[in-house]
Amino acid sequence: MWSNATSGKEWQGDDDKNQTTTVEPPAVKEDATEDDKTESDIGDISISKFSDVTDTTLSLNNITKTVYDTHKYYNSTFIIDPNVCKKYWVDMDNHPELKVNHLLSQSHRRAATVKLKFDFPFYGHKVRNITIATGGFLYTGEYVHSWLAATQYIAPLMANFDTRLSNASYVKYADNGTAFTVEWEKVVLQDKPEAGAFTFQVTLHQNGDIVFVYSVIPLVVEQIEDKMHPVKVGLSDAYIMDRTVFFVRRKTIYEYHRVNFNRQDIMNCTVIYLKALPTCLDIDNCWDCLTKVSDFDCKWCPELNQCSTGTFRSRQDWVLKGCDMRNIKESHNCPEHIKSYKGEEYDHVHPEDVVTETIGKQEKQETLGKNILENSRDNMNMSVSGIIGILTVIALVVGLVGWGAYAYRNPHSASGQMLIRYRPSQWSWRRGEARYTAATIHM
Repeated sequence: MWSNATSGKEWQGDDDKNQTTTVEPPAVKEDATEDDKTESDIGDISISKFSDVTDTTLSLNNITKTVYDTHKYYNSTFIIDPNVCKKYWVDMDNHPELKVNHLLSQSHRRAATVKLKFDFPFYGHKVRNITIATGGFLYTGEYVHSWLAATQYIAPLMANFDTRLSNASYVKYADNGTAFTVEWEKVVLQDKPEAGAFTFQVTLHQNGDIVFVYSVIPLVVEQIEDKMHPVKVGLSDAYIMDRTVFFVRRKTIYEYHRVNFNRQDIMNCTVIYLKALPTCLDIDNCWDCLTKVSDFDCKWCPELNQCSTGTFRSRQDWVLKGCDMRNIKESHNCPEHIKSYKGEEYDHVHPEDVVTETIGKQEKQETLGKNILENSRDNMNMSVSGIIGILTVIALVVGLVGWGAYAYRNPHSASGQMLIRYRPSQWSWRRGEARYTAATIHM
């Protein structure tokens, strides 16, 4: 079985087709007919560029493997089978929408952003911009930074690839409006170029499904060095919190989910199919939010008209609107549906669109008088607290300036030694992830 590092669960399908099978060597001509039939059923996907050595080796050794697993947001199918591999491989050279990124094809640790022709659901979020990296992965975040390999990635094989080492290395992509495919063709590891060239693809489908296909893997993935660049196979998503601390704006990234695959099992003609599962973000009303998605602890926030677990990319808005404290967790607390009579038909109105009835004139006047008194008191309290806050900030600034002047004039004092030790010229960034140079492409 496949061990899931994220959820710690194992799952096996009950259907007969989900069981592990063995493919006999292609000794009979009928097998070729079946292969042709399979190719004709693929539709837009055509097959090419699979070496005969790869297919023959797998078939003669009866290497066929199928493993299923679940990862909360995705169900995964891990397959080692040349026929299935051919089915999902996209012939990029004959694709009508083929584009070759020559910048990425001669670069190292570089990335370029491409705009999709469709909204791609990633962990339930609609993504339009995908950043392609030379390191064998896609970055899906909205905020493009130097540490793209840290999180919010789709990684068929993230490694320290350097396309400058070979003139045969290419980074290609194609978008037909319903599927977006990226191919890293004959890319070489900077740490071990003698290991050979890698060729693999990733395809993003409009329904949220993700497919990794590996054509040529000359080296066991577990043996790839990760000292200079992380080595990952899987998915990851995170949310960003934007805060201002002492007049300095800081963005902090929090990873909330990751899918890792056992890298040593990946070989030639391997397919990893990730089936996207329904999430809370797919729901647009309170009742369905709390009853339709049983695998998640969905909550309904009336302020945002948003269904979520609270842990998603827009968590900052969720917190700012107080949705973490004020939300609906039980379906019987949802506003009821109202039926308004129109002629011979009833028009069903969502509770979010219901307009409350107007209150009486007397209640309005009393409420207005109370609001005026409360507003005046609030304004007085705000003015006093505002003055105190300003004076506190001024005192802190004056104190810091005075301490800095004292430390500068007395370098042998404790304050002076601290100022020398932590002077700005000694500041440095220490990060364990590989840095990327982002070059945005607008299409």
